[in-house]
Amino acid sequence: MHLRRRMMETGSISLQPGLSAWGESRADGGGKREPVPGWENDAPYEPAPEDRDAPRSKGLLIAIFAALGVALIVLLIALNVKPKPKDPVVAATPAVTVTVEPSAAPTPTPTPTPEPVATPTPTPEPTPEPDVELLADVSVVQQDVGVQLYTLAEQTEESAAEPQATPGAKDGEDTPEKLPLTGVEATVTLTDSEGETADYAVDTETGTALAEDVDPGEYTVTVQPIEGYLVPESTTVTVQEKVVYKADVEAVKDKIVQANQVNESAEDSAVNTAGAAPIAEEVTDTVQYAESAAEEKGKTVTYTAKLSSSGHLMLSDGSETAYLPVYKDGTQELVGAKRDGGYAPNSNMSLWLPGAADSIVTLGNTGRTMQMAHRTDDGTQLLAEGEASPAPSDSGSETVATPTPEVTPTPTPTVAPTPEVTATPTPVPTEAPTPVPTATPAPTPAPTPVPTPAPTATPVPTAAPTATPSDPTAGWPDEIEASALAGYGFDVTSTEKVEYVYTGWQEIDGVTYYYDPVTHEPVTGNQVIQGDVYTFGADGALNRTSRGIDVSKFQGVIDWNAVKADGITFAIIRCGYRGYGTGALVEDSTYRQNIQGAINAGLKVGVYFYSQAINEAEAVEEASMVLSLVSGYSLPLGVYYDTESVAGGRANAISAAERTACAVAFCETIRNAGYKAGVYSYASWFYNALNFANISKYNIWIAQYRDTLSFSYKYNIWQYTGSGRVNGISTAVDMNIG
Repeated sequence: MHLRRRMMETGSISLQPGLSAWGESRADGGGKREPVPGWENDAPYEPAPEDRDAPRSKGLLIAIFAALGVALIVLLIALNVKPKPKDPVVAATPAVTVTVEPSAAPTPTPTPTPEPVATPTPTPEPTPEPDVELLADVSVVQQDVGVQLYTLAEQTEESAAEPQATPGAKDGEDTPEKLPLTGVEATVTLTDSEGETADYAVDTETGTALAEDVDPGEYTVTVQPIEGYLVPESTTVTVQEKVVYKADVEAVKDKIVQANQVNESAEDSAVNTAGAAPIAEEVTDTVQYAESAAEEKGKTVTYTAKLSSSGHLMLSDGSETAYLPVYKDGTQELVGAKRDGGYAPNSNMSLWLPGAADSIVTLGNTGRTMQMAHRTDDGTQLLAEGEASPAPSDSGSETVATPTPEVTPTPTPTVAPTPEVTATPTPVPTEAPTPVPTATPAPTPAPTPVPTPAPTATPVPTAAPTATPSDPTAGWPDEIEASALAGYGFDVTSTEKVEYVYTGWQEIDGVTYYYDPVTHEPVTGNQVIQGDVYTFGADGALNRTSRGIDVSKFQGVIDWNAVKADGITFAIIRCGYRGYGTGALVEDSTYRQNIQGAINAGLKVGVYFYSQAINEAEAVEEASMVLSLVSGYSLPLGVYYDTESVAGGRANAISAAERTACAVAFCETIRNAGYKAGVYSYASWFYNALNFANISKYNIWIAQYRDTLSFSYKYNIWQYTGSGRVNGISTAVDMNIG
């Protein structure tokens, strides 16, 4: 910021020779100055010596000095500068040239240097983000071509410095090598050797596409261009004839051994809970636990009004009113009624019906007109629908007729004409001398037929207008509170309800809720309470079918009735495993008592098998063993293929394609036997060690030990902890939500 200063200009004023009105001074005895002759006319002159000390000269000099001083002060004021105090005026000394003492010149203020204006630097256009490299895994299993699209996770300096989990650890899903492409629309094209193509849409939830039952042959797999991604190059695959996987239960029975026949410490000791790896994170409560409590906070009354077809409130006598219901914002809770300013009451139509018990019959309030027939001497006149009958002169209002079927008059039958009677001609009498008139006998007319009487037409009902009834609500307030409606005669019922402040678990109208002890509101979604995960609906209702466990020999003896009473609804039981080293087929030592106990307690059950198959033949053999063990049992949850890494496992070294083929062989063998089939593992294993596209058609059981599931693929069951506690089981147990 620059400061500017005002410059001040000053100068000395002196009387220069030749320019002064005074001549040269000299000293005399009297010290006086005499005026110069001719000065009055400003004429140049040479002053005489005797005039130099004249008194007039002294006065004039003083006047000039005074004028100059005033001018100087005015100048200083104009420059906003205070005048410098002057020295006392000293009397002029003879022979001294008087000069005006100049004021001290102010320090000149330097002219400020103009501040340079910065030239704005143009904002560079942002560099567009480079396209993301997209990768694809293509696998062929049983004439099914599966394509899995994914990107690679970026590794930062921080993530590189963090210790990496072992391949089999369930926290491996935290930093997967592959990130499935989800939420992006994409298309995969298969082109056969003859150039024919078929397009398959990529599932946006899984990033996979599956072409099922493809004819054998060579195919080129192409990912169509996707904006923002660098799609991979096309891949050529070969599709072989499908192999029908069929279990051989009898052959495998001789291969099944019991736990006491193998060295379980070497074959089944790397994990201790259902094939689970070490726990990376324990689940923590998402909501505070509190004992159940219900404190009464007051009573509320709700009102219900009976409404007409037009939505208006009804009186207790069944008549409609001009009042509309008023509800609490966003609810159907009645809080009052408000008069409808545009309401027009319906009119009554009364008809006179001859022969009726009552001569006047009211048809009711319809608000519509009717077709009527009016009998006149000239015929029947039809009044069209929509025309109103004339209002009585004394009413001054229009009466709207009620529609009735058009009355068609009974046609008058045609009367048969009376036959014309022909008279017999009278003979001409012969003139006699004395004419005597002879009476002509009257001819007997033919009988006239009796006409059939014409039926009397049924008279058309004549509208008899009735007087417009008076409004019973006249004089009532335009707005009436719900509590006062019954007092006015409205058809209203009231219900009293006691309100409570709830805490903890509550059973209300057969539905279970959990009320947060802080907010006293029911919780929703997935919640962890005392280490257990529960699923609640949007209304707070507990999903009673969600909580389950999976068990093996490591849980020891189980009290299944106590498990059921603790809220567990399903159990998945290990039936057996293949040894890590020898590959022996071993039955779980507690399988039979566990499955029978769970079924007897009323739980839904399923089974799983821990696999170490290294080829499809071994996978079919494992499935055959399972089928031999589950014979005679109903399995609502089906059979799961448990695949995961384990230290020293014989199946660790096979490829993702081979592992996927083993999973498919196992599941297809189970499905061909009539059971549901699924695959169990953890996220990083699903991402990196399996081609999910080929197993996406089976049930998925995902293990991830944390409060909130983070899994890109669809699933059926979530195993959220391996350290759960359930009544009836003395050890830690795997907990699941299904």
